[in-house]
Amino acid sequence: MINPLELIDYASMSPLLIVFIAALLLILLESFTKTAAKKYSFALTAITLVFAIIAALKAPVSHNSLLTPWLAFDSFARFFTLFFLVTGLASTLLSASFFKRFKATHGEYYFLLLSAIFGLLLIGEAADFLTLFIGIETLSISLYVLCGYMKGWQISNEASIKYFLIGAIATAFLVYGIALIYGAVGTTNLAALLPSYQSLTGSNQTLFLSGIALVTLGLAFKAAVVPFHIWAPDVYDGSPTPITAFMAVGTKAGAFAAFARVFLIALPQFDVIWSQGMAWLAAITLIYANIVAMRQTQLRRFFAYSGIAQAGFLLIPLVAGTADAIPALLFYLVVYACATLGAFAILTLLDHREEGVMLHDLQGLFLRSPLLAGIFTLCLLTLAGIPPTAGFFAKFYVFKLAFQTGHYLLVIVGLLTTIFSAFYYLRFVSVMLSRDNEKPLLLVHEWGVTVVGVTSFLFILILSIYPHPLMQWLIID
Repeated sequence: MINPLELIDYASMSPLLIVFIAALLLILLESFTKTAAKKYSFALTAITLVFAIIAALKAPVSHNSLLTPWLAFDSFARFFTLFFLVTGLASTLLSASFFKRFKATHGEYYFLLLSAIFGLLLIGEAADFLTLFIGIETLSISLYVLCGYMKGWQISNEASIKYFLIGAIATAFLVYGIALIYGAVGTTNLAALLPSYQSLTGSNQTLFLSGIALVTLGLAFKAAVVPFHIWAPDVYDGSPTPITAFMAVGTKAGAFAAFARVFLIALPQFDVIWSQGMAWLAAITLIYANIVAMRQTQLRRFFAYSGIAQAGFLLIPLVAGTADAIPALLFYLVVYACATLGAFAILTLLDHREEGVMLHDLQGLFLRSPLLAGIFTLCLLTLAGIPPTAGFFAKFYVFKLAFQTGHYLLVIVGLLTTIFSAFYYLRFVSVMLSRDNEKPLLLVHEWGVTVVGVTSFLFILILSIYPHPLMQWLIID
């Protein structure tokens, strides 16, 4: 018997519904009155996300059998719902500043941004491979358009086409992997995977493992893990800065939310070979990304390789697969998000041309604006994992997991690449401290960007001084 949806069920889905309805209103507004869309789209998007955050904090848990096979309402889903909504709100504030310098239609942009957030929410709450796939594709299709949103930028058009073509191939692998898993166990429900796998023998087990390999490949593409990272540098480079920030945090977190939902919750430590393969991917990602990042002078491209390197650290909890893996992964994501959004807030203020912010644009920033330089410096030191920042605690947490599970080589690679990465992060600090020999960029402090930058700065400070409460809160039941 199917129970009809009641008020508590709609309340449990309220963050999804709020974002979905607001996205529809935005596209209708853009269709019928472009003047009103340009005037009110930002405000409507920001208010929507604020209400969705409040709804997520107050949302009850639904036990309706019509919903629970498709959507999960556990503490893991609640965390990622809040995480994605806050990330979306920060990206919205950065976008408002961006559109003061670069002209484009507003309604379509914010519609696509809310659509991407809606896809992320589905990923975080997915209880079935089909829900997970719909979330990933909703996110991806929105980003294909957002990456090329600045139609007059040649580099933006190239980024969008490259992202679409490579993304379509990755989607094919993901769909085929899900199909193979369904063929082996007869279900796409994540909760039923482990019991079904444990009863498999012979060809069905091979079929299941082949499907898992293809699903891993598809998710590794979204996470920009080497060697599935080739899209990231060009796409980050060619996208508008707020969208690059959104992809650097939201898309990466979405990919690891999917990884955690499948391999830490549904299939914990299901196969030693898979864990060993992920360990090798993590090591290769750490080595390659840190070497290439050292040569970058365009900051959007630099943060692409920095994000790839951070993906290598985020793979370590997946390799460990212990009870502490999820808290370690979530803590690392929170610290990474704060540091990345704070850094991109500064980049958004400095961004005045199509090619983005270059390394030489940071010259003398400490003399021109100590506030901006201070925020940017703390964010860079956090990404580098230099003590006593929160980034150090995040890296220590994942290294501890790797050591406890016997992945000593991965610990050594992680430590060496962390030391190596300090060189190029500190290079940016040294450029900001140098004297400005060129014509300085005009700096106009805008309230939206200031809110994102200062909030990120304060969160990093709090987490650096007293990380224990967040670590305790992130322990998933």
